[in-house]
Amino acid sequence: MCMCALLTAAKYSHAQSASEAAHHEHAPQVPAAVVDAPAVNPLRDAGVAQTERVAALTAIAKSASISVAAATLAQIEACDACLARNDLASILAAQPAADLKALAPMLVSKGTESTKDASKDVSKDSATQSTSRFVKAACVRAIFALPENERPTEASAWKPVTLKTTCVPGKMSWDPKEFTVAPNSIVAIEMTNSDSMQHNLLVCAPGSLSEIGVTADKLGEGAIGKRREYVPDSPKVLEIMGLTAPNATGVLWFIAPAKPGTYPLVCTYPGHWRMMNGKLKVQ
Repeated sequence: MCMCALLTAAKYSHAQSASEAAHHEHAPQVPAAVVDAPAVNPLRDAGVAQTERVAALTAIAKSASISVAAATLAQIEACDACLARNDLASILAAQPAADLKALAPMLVSKGTESTKDASKDVSKDSATQSTSRFVKAACVRAIFALPENERPTEASAWKPVTLKTTCVPGKMSWDPKEFTVAPNSIVAIEMTNSDSMQHNLLVCAPGSLSEIGVTADKLGEGAIGKRREYVPDSPKVLEIMGLTAPNATGVLWFIAPAKPGTYPLVCTYPGHWRMMNGKLKVQ
């Protein structure tokens, strides 16, 4: 099913490109900067409304005669470390229980596989090292979206740790902002944004806070930063909760690093990182 969904995704992207080409052929002249701007991919890029992502997934599912849940899982596997990974995981977890139960054997299989650790050697081949971790976290999250009495028995061994924090209004800070988890544990962070502005939350490699923060500030100077939701393109960014609107709660599931250490938590909205940072202690 996954291969079929991937082929359909390719057709979707091809059709989208052809449509855009036809549109530009008859469009009035516009500045080169606009013409050269890359098209947004609803299954890979940040800053895309969930309704657009769901529409793209629904089109793939319909064409391949599979459930939206199955199409979403295929796209999560194809996504690797793309900026849409947490949104796709959210969509998968929101699918009807009947569809998730039908996928349960595959979700459990992927959720119990051994994972590679992106916290090691983060400067080398980061996408390959972290892909299985993202897939595993998404599969575990989907299983836990089922009612407890409908989860596979294999899931009883999984013990997710839920960390809750709140954006303090007007303080550019989280409360609490420091957490401790065990290596390789399943972690779910829930961030309630009680502030009047948007915030994101990134988990980064040890010692990288300033580097990530400065890079994020530079991103904020142009349109690219906004399109990336101010997430730097760096292998030292290990986990991403995208921008969360005021009065909303962001959720991020991930597998904690295997290597003990202190991993910075940071909001990379331009100008926020110096005050809005915290620590995830893995020990």
